[in-house]
Amino acid sequence: MDTDFVSCAAEPLAYLNGEFVQLREARLPVWDLGLVQGATITEAIRTFRHQPFRLEEHLDRLEWSLQGVSLEPKESIGQIRHLILELVRFNATSVPESQDLLVNLFVTAGESQVHSGGFARQPGRPTVGILTRPLSLPATHFHAGISLAIPAVRHIPPSIIDPRIKYRSRLHWHLAEIEARKADPQAEALLLDLDGFVTETARGNMIARFDQVLKTPSEKTTLAGVSQQVAIELLRRTGLAVERANMTADELANASEILLTSTTACVVPVTRLNGRGVGDGRPGPTWRSLISDWSEMVGVDIVGQASASS
Repeated sequence: MDTDFVSCAAEPLAYLNGEFVQLREARLPVWDLGLVQGATITEAIRTFRHQPFRLEEHLDRLEWSLQGVSLEPKESIGQIRHLILELVRFNATSVPESQDLLVNLFVTAGESQVHSGGFARQPGRPTVGILTRPLSLPATHFHAGISLAIPAVRHIPPSIIDPRIKYRSRLHWHLAEIEARKADPQAEALLLDLDGFVTETARGNMIARFDQVLKTPSEKTTLAGVSQQVAIELLRRTGLAVERANMTADELANASEILLTSTTACVVPVTRLNGRGVGDGRPGPTWRSLISDWSEMVGVDIVGQASASS
């Protein structure tokens, strides 16, 4: 594969199927199965001080997901690791030192010979793309919290797609977000499974506090998040008990605090659920302690960074 940066102009680069290209030139043919069928595995990784955070955990999940859908890209996991590090190193030079990057990685099932009418150049080879963008987060998500709404759209059950697979077939999320925002224009959708238990949002995992115990949905029904695991580790260091357990919407409504973990924002407070305040309707002490501990761990004031970039 071509990994020569010298021939590329000094603007953000992306990696696409064996080549580094200028980001604005990174394109997929309309017959790629990622577009035709939504057959796409994905990962998102953020940096702290321009270093990928928990890279190995993301790569482990990527490898599991690829195996789960029988995709075997030409690039090995080791090569993908190298490509991520090289892209971050190069693209970080175009952002301020105080700003970080989000790395988006995807692997599709490749070009379809049938849908291309015979024009597919590499039929059968999975398409691998890696790109970065400057990380910019709404500071209001930290200072005021976010809203969640539970729509009628349900989560895809494990009998159809293994929840351990991180994929980008997102039509059900699109429909869920439309429904949620009809009830609350600022809300993100929080989906229930077919049994009525809370799962996740399109971007992150939910953790709820009930007295001295915190609960987060089971990995048997919900994608286990890397940031979710970081939050669990930090919470347990403070002596709090964290359980993976099923929760109904009614049970969740009685939580004193609700947190949402994600790669980009790490952890944000949820201050409204289905149009009603969570706790006193403001970011709570569990979140304040957790975001402080997370910031100390990575050497970055996460909230301050978001405020500076807003």
